[in-house]
Amino acid sequence: MHILLVNDDGIHSQGLKRLALSLAEKHEVTVVAPDGERSAIGHGITLRRPLFVQEAFWSEQIKTYAISGTPADCTRLGLDALTEGPVDLVISGPNDGPNTGTDLLYSGTVSAALEAAMLGKKALALSAPHGADTRAVVEIFLQILDQLDLEQDVRHALNINIPALPGEKLKGVRWAPQELVQWTEEKYERRMTPDGKLSYWPVLREMPPVQNEASDIDCLTEGYVSLTPLTFCITDSSGFREKEFQISFGGR
Repeated sequence: MHILLVNDDGIHSQGLKRLALSLAEKHEVTVVAPDGERSAIGHGITLRRPLFVQEAFWSEQIKTYAISGTPADCTRLGLDALTEGPVDLVISGPNDGPNTGTDLLYSGTVSAALEAAMLGKKALALSAPHGADTRAVVEIFLQILDQLDLEQDVRHALNINIPALPGEKLKGVRWAPQELVQWTEEKYERRMTPDGKLSYWPVLREMPPVQNEASDIDCLTEGYVSLTPLTFCITDSSGFREKEFQISFGGR
């Protein structure tokens, strides 16, 4: 396959490089990553300024580019301008930190995969908890990739979270829905800068209790790899109503 590899942790991510080198043993790989960290940037794209591209060298087999844009930009620019020939699969990650629950809405990793799905490409988003052994994460992911039927198992994008466990302690792989957790409270700490300016610093949040024992968060906590199918369509079909509205114009 020809694989476009993107991320939100940036071109200097060791996990990205390890995955690229491993994939290149069997596949054609092009890497397009932000030139710095873009975590939690969501699905933003660059519209009113140019994107700058700098080529990097990892190996003779891998074309590698660092760009000034967002993770979704990496997907868009990668597919449109920086890859030669058709791309069969877009992989976003591995992310340093899990992407589960409602955090998917903020994730640059997931957004880059969904951008690929919007452009008609099969996509995988890969994440693991902070501090996970990237060698183990890549090894487990490659085994999953070899067993995935991209035509049957990946309709749009597939979100994959791998526990921070050695392989022998991994319990297995489960399909799991996204946990719809609600953060109990957003907290910001009020501070004054040395020059007298008011500022607010976000306080790190704690994960609220899991409500769905079959969810992606629960699977990850219990030691399972979670697989969650995603789509870019956000219409709530249950919200449509058989209702007529009366609108008047021009004061009539």
